[in-house]
Amino acid sequence: MREAWAVLFILLLAGAAVYAHTTTTTEEYSRYNVGWNGTSNLAAEEVRDLRGLDPASTLLVLAPDRPFTAEEAAYLRAFLDSGGRVLVADEEGAANDLLADLGSSMRVRPGNLSSLDRDHTDPGLFVGYVVGNATFFAGVETVLANRPAAVDGGEPLIETSILTWDDTDADGRVTGSETFAKTVICAHEGNLTVLGDPSLFVNAMLAENPEFIDNLRPVKIDGVHSRTGTANPIINTIVWIQDTPPAAAALAALAVLPVAWRFGRKRDE
Repeated sequence: MREAWAVLFILLLAGAAVYAHTTTTTEEYSRYNVGWNGTSNLAAEEVRDLRGLDPASTLLVLAPDRPFTAEEAAYLRAFLDSGGRVLVADEEGAANDLLADLGSSMRVRPGNLSSLDRDHTDPGLFVGYVVGNATFFAGVETVLANRPAAVDGGEPLIETSILTWDDTDADGRVTGSETFAKTVICAHEGNLTVLGDPSLFVNAMLAENPEFIDNLRPVKIDGVHSRTGTANPIINTIVWIQDTPPAAAALAALAVLPVAWRFGRKRDE
């Protein structure tokens, strides 16, 4: 009897280990990634329908990797016009088409910003200074940025120090035509804000800028265009079952059937 319980216990442990392995990922920005570059610790509701968003909330578009349709852009314009706030966090320039569709002059300019104004050995991890008055940065004077992109246009909210340069050759030094200059890494136009550093929302960076994260709440994440999802088929299947009541009910029925059959068989005996 003891051997049977030991085997059962080992099987349960093995099953738990397999489940944990198959339901996590290392994909950057994924909410299923519990590592340093995931967003599993970011407390935010995910939304997939941009219609009828609560104007009292903030919508975060995080490292977008899918284009917005004209209809989706219209939903966002209506949300902004109703008083809602949209924060686009992008470092690759993928959001520039959306910004154009929203009638914004702001654009993300990818590069390799580095700075001597840092407390770390990595020149891409440096301090940004809050220069604008916006709710997101109320009570915040500095932000620790992690290899941000520049943001052109709009009203500046965060600037780097004068000791910053675009390290085009990635050698960690100012060489050739590279020059020191202040650079805007966050700007806004009304309720639309563009931040050139989506990594501020990964697990490792959340504790570095707590006031900024607190100021965002209540925040929702656009789960269709943001890189917070996963390509893992097992995770996506589980999520689909959880979001589809008939599928969840069918699965529960399949789990109960063997027990019911066994119980009925014992009664017949």
